[in-house]
Amino acid sequence: MRTTIHLALAIASLATAPAFAQQSTKPSAPPAAHDHPAAGAVATATVQATVEAVDLSKREVTLRREDGEIVTLVVGEEARNLPQLAKGDVVTATYQVGLVMALGPPGKEPPVRVDDTVATRTAAGQKPGGAIQQTVAVTATIVGIDMATRTVTLKGPKQTVALPVSKDVDLSKAKVGDQVGAVYQESLALTVEPAKK
Repeated sequence: MRTTIHLALAIASLATAPAFAQQSTKPSAPPAAHDHPAAGAVATATVQATVEAVDLSKREVTLRREDGEIVTLVVGEEARNLPQLAKGDVVTATYQVGLVMALGPPGKEPPVRVDDTVATRTAAGQKPGGAIQQTVAVTATIVGIDMATRTVTLKGPKQTVALPVSKDVDLSKAKVGDQVGAVYQESLALTVEPAKK
């Protein structure tokens, strides 16, 4: 799974736009897979921590992780419900990353990258919480294939990278000039449960 995540990050970096930039241009639909190689993967991690202290003047929250380690975070002004946080509250963070990728026939459009970010937060007066989801859609063109090392070189909108390809992808159906369509999605959800009395 780690290799897939690294591959996702590498594909997302084919363009050098800021991670949360909004662009008005929409990419053409990713190339249809048909007889071309396709792959996908999802990884999820959930962590919990208990609030040890809240300093409203400094906007600092001290958390004790499940392994006992103490972590102090500075919370930005966008967290409008910080005063509702109390010692003993349990903070749960769920992180998910996913990648869907397909090799397709040559495209008529140049490689592009489009970022989209959606964020939500709890209503005023409730315990702090919310979610943020970033989706990156990328198209790139294959400019080189090394069958011996199972490496494909992709040219994106502003960058060219060489990536290893897993053995479950049939590289014999890929050729120079084909396009790669990839959708990479990353999300983080944060909830706070009141301290048990």
